[in-house]
Amino acid sequence: MVIKFYGAAREVTGSCILVETAGARILLDCGFFQGSRLAEDRNFEKLPFDPQSINSLVVCHAHLDHVGRIPILYKQGFRGKIYATAPTKELATLVLEDSYKLMAEEARREKTPIFYSQDDIGGALELFQTVNYEEKLEIRPGVFVTLRNAGHILGSSICVLESEGKTLAYTSDLGNTPSELLNPPAQVANADYVICESTYGSRVHEDISKRQAKLSEIIVSTIAKNGVLMIPSFAIERTQELLHDIEHFCTTVNCAIPTFYLDSPLAQKVTTVFEKYPEYLRPGLLSDHSDGDIFGIKRIKITKTAKDSQAIDSAPNPKIIIAGSGMMNGGRILFHLQKYVENANTALLIVGYQANGTLGRILLEGAKEVKIFGKKYAVNTRVTAIGSYSAHADSPQLLSWLSNVHGAKKIFLVHGEISESEVLAQKVRETLHAEVEIPQLAEEFTL
Repeated sequence: MVIKFYGAAREVTGSCILVETAGARILLDCGFFQGSRLAEDRNFEKLPFDPQSINSLVVCHAHLDHVGRIPILYKQGFRGKIYATAPTKELATLVLEDSYKLMAEEARREKTPIFYSQDDIGGALELFQTVNYEEKLEIRPGVFVTLRNAGHILGSSICVLESEGKTLAYTSDLGNTPSELLNPPAQVANADYVICESTYGSRVHEDISKRQAKLSEIIVSTIAKNGVLMIPSFAIERTQELLHDIEHFCTTVNCAIPTFYLDSPLAQKVTTVFEKYPEYLRPGLLSDHSDGDIFGIKRIKITKTAKDSQAIDSAPNPKIIIAGSGMMNGGRILFHLQKYVENANTALLIVGYQANGTLGRILLEGAKEVKIFGKKYAVNTRVTAIGSYSAHADSPQLLSWLSNVHGAKKIFLVHGEISESEVLAQKVRETLHAEVEIPQLAEEFTL
């Protein structure tokens, strides 16, 4: 068995791992690089392997950095099977279509080429075969795959691959626990090799039990200032967590003030998918809401068109605007940020990971001036973050999960900036006494 790392190697985005075993070539995820113009250019380079030679692709969840290059894979000749859970297929459909729409808009604005078509998306989606959790599937002769709950987003999976007498466990992204919406990640009791994410390899998240109190404090502060709170949010999982917490806030205080806006067509569609698959949500979640409105949709003003979105800015304060994209590298949040970033009575709440080079990361690190759509703006808005909204396991959680895997000869750390991976690697060596590798891009290992 040979594994080659073609993404998320000493960085967080671009997940793509090639496994060669039993005469088969299998990809684990195939995502976009994100964070800079250079990352975008990398997305459309010729893939570093022959797509026509790939037999199967296992998609562990539907975030863009794990699915974004699937249409490119298809365009360059891949015609194998794509395995994923049913929610992952539906969410990937929404994510890829939304990504294409944004790319087409940018192409018109910047006069840049579009590197794949809607037909490529459609063709790739026809290759999907949905798989249930814990269903052991022989995807090629002598190659078995089992998907287990990763607790990261709806339908997210840990991939357990068995072949040639070896077991390889790939976490993709492990969820932060406890989650209001999802079950905790499943454990893998035995594996010869593990590929583990390390996004927060050095960090400890804030106490999740204090999250709702912190969110309430920020909302109340916005009301007191008659201001505006902007929340750039990932359409999948983060927005639904926020909506669930806002629903909790609204049951304890007068929710008529302020007005809440969900300004993300993608997030609206994603929320419908969440409602479609209650069996993938935490048991008891539905029973906690007698009216079935888990996300408080009846309380939120939903913008369906660009005109609706533009009308938010002329609506009276106070108001809370949840809009994409989560790292502020595109989407409707930029239009609101343009209007309010120089206003000291406004606030920007960051609730997710911000990749190096993104506008979100620049703001989080305290920039005094930013550029939006080519124009410079002074940063006077209050920038704050709630780390417990992260959908990624922190360092103690990653160590705990790894400690329950018995028999691992080597652990590979991916999906983390090198500083995070190195800290986690040292902790793994000290506490678990395991051999650890931090692969470089395109590095190959024989197992």
